Amino acid sequence: MINNEILIFKSWWNLASPTLARRPSALMLVGPSGIGKTSFSREIAAAMLCETPLQEDHSACGACQSCLWMAAAQHPDLRWVRPDALAAEEGDFQESADESAPVETVEPGAGEKKKSQEIRIEQIRGLAGFTNVGAHRAGLRLVLINPANRLNYAAANALLKTLEEPTENLMFILVADGLRGIPPTILSRCRRLNLPISDSELSRLQLAKSTVADWLLPALTAEPIDPLRWAERAGKSPPADVLDLLQRWMNDVARVRFGAPPRHFSSHQTALQTHAERLRSPQRFSLAMAELQRQRAVADHPLNPKLFFETIFDRFQRAYV
Repeated sequence: MINNEILIFKSWWNLASPTLARRPSALMLVGPSGIGKTSFSREIAAAMLCETPLQEDHSACGACQSCLWMAAAQHPDLRWVRPDALAAEEGDFQESADESAPVETVEPGAGEKKKSQEIRIEQIRGLAGFTNVGAHRAGLRLVLINPANRLNYAAANALLKTLEEPTENLMFILVADGLRGIPPTILSRCRRLNLPISDSELSRLQLAKSTVADWLLPALTAEPIDPLRWAERAGKSPPADVLDLLQRWMNDVARVRFGAPPRHFSSHQTALQTHAERLRSPQRFSLAMAELQRQRAVADHPLNPKLFFETIFDRFQRAYV
């Protein structure tokens, strides 16, 4: 059942297979944002729950009742825990096929409130009924937590108690962009699997999924820097996506400046070289990069998106002054 359209999944599966054969109580998938970790975690979940895995590689068969439930996002032995805001954005996977089961999404009466960017303690506590009962098919029960970096302090502590006393036939899969923000106590109780990816493949995937590349890359390569106009053009673009592309562009400019090949935008070598030649002060450029990195802390939920865009584009412009 491995998605052969995503070639890297096959190499990841081969890497994961020895670990999955021992069925750890908790597995953590770690890799850069935007490379397909969530989809791959579903491949693993489907295989672990499959009733007749393929003999060739022990991946999911895609035809048994369990696989049909997975395809319909209605498997009764799987729970997916994610931030309310992320669940609202994706909206393509139900946490439970049982309407009476706890739902790890929006709390009653909170429909008009801003949805949380974090995984809350109520969501972890809500798993108690699922983790303490038998599986629907008398097999494995599985909890997918994604992204694990979004567990708030209380939720992480609640999860730790469950990981410290693993339940038979219960497996957790945690997905994370990196280890930052994940308590060492949780890391120590997970079998970690780092998902390798080349710079060129990472760049290709990130650009393919980018919601801002269509307008921001042409601006970077062919226009004078204009913070106010660019902020207007950004409109309702995800602030984190804009900042991410801007930071990767500056990293490549710095590499070209010092004679190294670009890592993210190899097809824009000429524009990167032009930007590198415009730099008057490498120190000022480095300072601007550091200031943009600090803006990352509020990029996921800025109080005023338009002001945020103006700020980061202004910092970017200052790098060349």
